[in-house]
Amino acid sequence: MGQTGKKSEKGPVCWRKRVKSEYMRLRQLKRFRRADEVKTMFSSNRQKILERTETLNQEWKQRRIQPVHIMTSVSSLRGTREATHLLSLYDFP
Repeated sequence: MGQTGKKSEKGPVCWRKRVKSEYMRLRQLKRFRRADEVKTMFSSNRQKILERTETLNQEWKQRRIQPVHIMTSVSSLRGTREATHLLSLYDFP
């Protein structure tokens, strides 16, 4: 009877170690698989963005639209001066 008691004590400990190591292996596998999926999705999204950007650039070149420059200076705006004055008055960082 003493020997069966020792075997039963070793059995559950051994099984616990096996189960824990298998569980950790599966979790690691899942983590690696998820990381690979994220990398794949990132690269595919980046490729789609580059393709769309190229399409938009081609459309802009065909339209030949020129930007319009506004010649008002920032210092001439009254609201800008007041905001600067208030900020310096209260010493905001």
